Amino acid sequence: MRLIVKELPEFYNDIDKTLSEIKSMLSRGVNDRKSNFHYTTLCTVDNNSRPQARTVIFRNFDIEKFYLYIHSDLRSKKINEIKNNSHVSLVFYDDKKKIQLRMRGIAKIEPSKKDSWNKLSNWSRRCYLSEESPGINKQEPTSGFSEKYYFNAPSTEESEKGLQNFSVIQIMAEEIEWLFLASQGHRRILFDIKRDLENIKIEGKWLVP
Repeated sequence: MRLIVKELPEFYNDIDKTLSEIKSMLSRGVNDRKSNFHYTTLCTVDNNSRPQARTVIFRNFDIEKFYLYIHSDLRSKKINEIKNNSHVSLVFYDDKKKIQLRMRGIAKIEPSKKDSWNKLSNWSRRCYLSEESPGINKQEPTSGFSEKYYFNAPSTEESEKGLQNFSVIQIMAEEIEWLFLASQGHRRILFDIKRDLENIKIEGKWLVP
């Protein structure tokens, strides 16, 4: 039985091309809902030193500074977790390309960020109009917001009330660990991001998969 060998991508044995692929996949993940990088797993540590993970939407990427952004309700538990311990990690996985990214960095909370809020549709703003904080126990199933918005988006004027609950989480990447799965042999690289004021330097080194 002969092993079928698939053509390997250009980045397979090239650190610089791998970094370019990472930037391309992250950039696409922001705007393309069909991209597997449109969603990511955010990992934090709670007040009892227990790991917490949740899937979030990847909202923005600064390709020059390697800052990543997600949105959150200011009343959610992850906000307090980040305030108490700003060290977080993100995990991305593309099951078609067989690529995993594990990213470690420092998170910063930006409350009521107007320019990001203005990019949201009124339907998306509806999520921040919940009457009570996310995670509160209830006796009956609930969406959190009033019946008025069950099937209808709020008007722009009505939606503005949600801005007080809206925040952007900025994550300054410090390390990126790349894993590419291939039948010919996996490839793993650790990228270390060093910062000097506004400049960054990214150095990669091969790891045993």
